[in-house]
Amino acid sequence: MVGSDSHTCAAGSLGMLAIGTGGIDVAAAIAGKPYYVKMPEVMGVKLTGKLPDWVSAKDVILEMLRRHDVKGGVGKIIEYYGEGLKELSAMDRHVIANMGAELGATTTVFPSDEGTRKFLKSQEREDDWSELKADKACKYQYHEEIVLDDLVPLIALPTSPGNVVPVVKVAGKSISQVVIG
Repeated sequence: MVGSDSHTCAAGSLGMLAIGTGGIDVAAAIAGKPYYVKMPEVMGVKLTGKLPDWVSAKDVILEMLRRHDVKGGVGKIIEYYGEGLKELSAMDRHVIANMGAELGATTTVFPSDEGTRKFLKSQEREDDWSELKADKACKYQYHEEIVLDDLVPLIALPTSPGNVVPVVKVAGKSISQVVIG
């Protein structure tokens, strides 16, 4: 799917390859013209373990931003996989995929698995579900692993989404403005 919004990539939470692009490209695709893109490299992100109390999907993507900053995903598709996915709901995956744009990623994609089926069933769309996952022998140009058990609550400080620190480092500091997303 192509869309003219940078957060089109949120649809990757349901196993779709969804890319935000320019309005002219989208209009041309609607008119039946092909969409061309230079093949991005693929970063595989293996998720293991389980999220601790007070840690959420937002902390997963903030951890990626802490490690790679706002240009760490440029020219890349970020593909999440691993047994830790069982711990993430479709909405958790949506949060991560949506914020993949903050990494500069071309897009983010999750497998279409049992979690996806469960979400589509709740939307009375289970018949639209099919399993989609990476081949067992697939290779990634880049690899990352996040042990969910090790994550702590994180926060992005001004002036960049990549300026990520543990919440405990700012506890008690005075603030003048907050954005909760």
